[in-house]
Amino acid sequence: MKQDAVVRIIEEAAGSNQSTLDLSGNQLTALPPEITKLTNLTELNLSYNQLTALPPEITKLTNLTGLYLSYNQLTALPPEITKLTNLTGLDLSGNQLTAVPPEITKLTNLTGLYLSGNQLTAVPPEITKLTNLTGLYLSYNQLTALPPEIVKLTNLTKLNLSYNQLTALPPEITKLTNLTGLYLSGNQLTALPPEITKLTNLTGLDLSFNQLTALPPEIVKLTNLTELYLSGNQLTALPPEITKLTNLTKLYLSGNQLTALPPEIVKLTNLTELYLSENQLTALPPEITKLTNLTELYLSENQLTALPPEITKLTNLTRLHLSGNPLESPPPEIVEQGVEAIFEYLRKIPEEATEQNEAKLILVGQGEVGKTCLANRLIYNKFTEDEKTTEGIDILRWGITAPTPEEEEIRLNVWDFGGQEIYHATHQFFLTKRSVYLLVWNARKARDYEHIYYWLHTIEAFGEDSPIILVMSKLNERDDDLNMKDLKEAFPQIVGLYKVDSKDGKRVPALKEIISRTAWDLPHMRTPWIESWFNVRERLEEDGRNWIENNEFRQICTSKGLNGKETDILDEYLHDLGVIIHFRDRLELANMVILKPDWATGAFYRVLDTQSVKDRGGILLHNELEESWDLGIYPADIHPRLLELMNKFELAYELPDERSHLVAELLPATEPEFEWDDTDNLRFYYRYDFLPAGVMTRFIVRVHQDLECESDGTHLCWREGAVLSREGTHALVRVKPLERLIEIKIDGNKKRELLAIIRREFDHINSSIKKVNITEEIPCNCSEGCPHKFNYEELLIAENVGRDAVDCPKSWAKVPLSLLLDGYERKENRMKEIDEISKEKGITINVIQNQDVTQKNIQKQEVKININVEIDLPAIQSDFEELKDILLKADPNLERKLNEIGDSLDEVNANTEEEKLNKPFNKMRRFLEKVYDENSDYHKIISGTKEGIRLVQKVGKTYNGFARWLALPQVPELFLGK
Repeated sequence: MKQDAVVRIIEEAAGSNQSTLDLSGNQLTALPPEITKLTNLTELNLSYNQLTALPPEITKLTNLTGLYLSYNQLTALPPEITKLTNLTGLDLSGNQLTAVPPEITKLTNLTGLYLSGNQLTAVPPEITKLTNLTGLYLSYNQLTALPPEIVKLTNLTKLNLSYNQLTALPPEITKLTNLTGLYLSGNQLTALPPEITKLTNLTGLDLSFNQLTALPPEIVKLTNLTELYLSGNQLTALPPEITKLTNLTKLYLSGNQLTALPPEIVKLTNLTELYLSENQLTALPPEITKLTNLTELYLSENQLTALPPEITKLTNLTRLHLSGNPLESPPPEIVEQGVEAIFEYLRKIPEEATEQNEAKLILVGQGEVGKTCLANRLIYNKFTEDEKTTEGIDILRWGITAPTPEEEEIRLNVWDFGGQEIYHATHQFFLTKRSVYLLVWNARKARDYEHIYYWLHTIEAFGEDSPIILVMSKLNERDDDLNMKDLKEAFPQIVGLYKVDSKDGKRVPALKEIISRTAWDLPHMRTPWIESWFNVRERLEEDGRNWIENNEFRQICTSKGLNGKETDILDEYLHDLGVIIHFRDRLELANMVILKPDWATGAFYRVLDTQSVKDRGGILLHNELEESWDLGIYPADIHPRLLELMNKFELAYELPDERSHLVAELLPATEPEFEWDDTDNLRFYYRYDFLPAGVMTRFIVRVHQDLECESDGTHLCWREGAVLSREGTHALVRVKPLERLIEIKIDGNKKRELLAIIRREFDHINSSIKKVNITEEIPCNCSEGCPHKFNYEELLIAENVGRDAVDCPKSWAKVPLSLLLDGYERKENRMKEIDEISKEKGITINVIQNQDVTQKNIQKQEVKININVEIDLPAIQSDFEELKDILLKADPNLERKLNEIGDSLDEVNANTEEEKLNKPFNKMRRFLEKVYDENSDYHKIISGTKEGIRLVQKVGKTYNGFARWLALPQVPELFLGK
């Protein structure tokens, strides 16, 4: 914010005798002298700026009780600060203090002192003069010991010493008998002094991320504990005594070495949250079901293969985290649907379980390497000399004998993927994990390593750890061997190399045998199916039609004994398995249940193969669709749904003329001529270990509404790049394939805002790419033209551990972090981002969070939701106005109601306090609920216009983001594209 704008705010505050003023997050480097006019101020928030010093004049604000200076660049305080004798709260977190300013000890009315995230190596004994302190926050410093004098602060109720370098606690700490919260996480404690148990008023004790191997039995004396944090230690077992802490409501044990839970844990009947992720649990004791007050149970990253059916007795459970376990029952697709689906599955399994030996066998490789011939030899034991090249995907069924004495049958669903390059981007949507892959290549091109590595990386990116069988086809005298040692080191999921000849069937039996063994060893093989679910599936597979209406699908489910909720769960399960395709979340597709996935995918590939569409650079004319889609297979009345299906798969988007679509994969490969000014660009990069096909074209589809229009109305985009334009700011985004890099250059007044939008879209796309290292990078600015690019995430971490500069490895110059990072994201948003990184990666990064910070003006630090108020609030305000126009054109009588919602939204802005956002967003929720009500006027108007549906999707998604942040109810996802 410019200085004159700050002065204007101060003048307004002085004129209205404001008692509080929030100037946080404005990149202030100094305070204007006018600040002294605010003599009535009691609270002043200057957090998240770039202040290096405070003017002595600030001490004229003698009525201040709260002064918040966190996340600036302060190295000292002016001596005159001692005149602020009414201060009760002083926040200096996240600065560059190397010692506690001696002046502070004269502020004897302080009750809360926040010094976290500085560079303190010691606490001066004089701090004991602050006898009124109830909260002292010293986390994320470099303390190695506490002065014994600290025990004189007998009024302390909260003491935060997390993330220092403490190896022990002074026994005298037990004199702080009023402590209710003691936070010691991230130190180097190997044991607790037994004396700690004298702190009998403790309700919260955080010992996570130390080096504890055991707990003292005396811990049971802390009978008032409600929260106990022990994550990230080296505990191999829990002492049975812990169960005497019967007031515990939260118990954190993640990241230890627990192999089992003591049955006595059931005595902790008040537990509402239990964290057991990242241990070595192989089973849950059935007794856990007696913890009936549990609302959250975290079990990710263990070795669980099944959940006990008794877990369904935990009727209050709302969150059950199970990712990273080799679960067979319930299967992962059910787990991903959440608690209700898991419980429904587990309730049914004991009553009606039927084992299914089924797997997906996927054949990939370049075109014309013999995949289809191999499939025919494996399944039908036949060979066709002039086999037609596969167009898209062929899906076949193959029954093969299991490697067991009982010789059970394994049902393999064989997906034969066409190898032509134009198909590769589309293939990725059907390359699934928990499958067996046959990577077929031509022995006559034995050194074609590029293609082999390309496919191995592609399988890993989308199939993750699925086993891969390499198959060398078309054998001749040059059946050179691959370097299997190197390949297996790089891709340990490779099962082996098999050389076959589909023509005469040589060595095919050996390949069949390894396919059988590999499929049998898949973790989901022999997964129990609920019999009624299986009966529905069988009925659908017997149906000869390509698709049916949703009502008929639900009738079939009802006839097999399923209720409405079970039908929803099975619907999503079959969709996730690839048995059907059904997008319930899209209005245009909700009524269409596709029974033959290869029929739908065939429609995509036919478009990709249509010469006229290629010739037009990807323009698919609606009045020429029959050229791509045979009307006998794809009748004209379902063409709109097929187009919407292509939108959903991010393969195409509708052009503004509403008479054509653009198929992104068929865009011209060559970058067109256009003018671009490189001066003062904001640059950002994504670097990939392996860059899969389709990343750029998916991005183009996702951002098509922001694509720059040329003079003839066409969008400025090509297969490997695009130019975006939004509110006078422009972005050039393009792929550099040889560098495996996506380059982003932004010019204009709202660079940061446009970059945030671009990053959000790439984050969505990148989240679907597994086991590929993707790094965000920004250029070094130590000198003009420096070629070095910094890892953006590493810079965020450096900033949060207190670094103020980093070294450029090219020039070895010191580069200030603030100069590197401020152009990309405001500091408070960077703090939120580093918090997200720590959550995603399960690591502890220096995100400085004060415990029990009750001052309303301290910047909120916890962000679990991807909401940027500065971008998303104006967006939802603007989108609602457009939506209002559509509704009023159809029915002017709605004006009063719509104006109420619009006016309420317009009354808030990015600086509005969180609680004041509840009212307008509650009104928005009620509006959206009416839009989704099929009997409402809103619904009838909106569902009749494509633009209205698009806007409702945008508004609904943005609302749900705010709703998660504000803890409001979310709206259902009908209409909303995921």
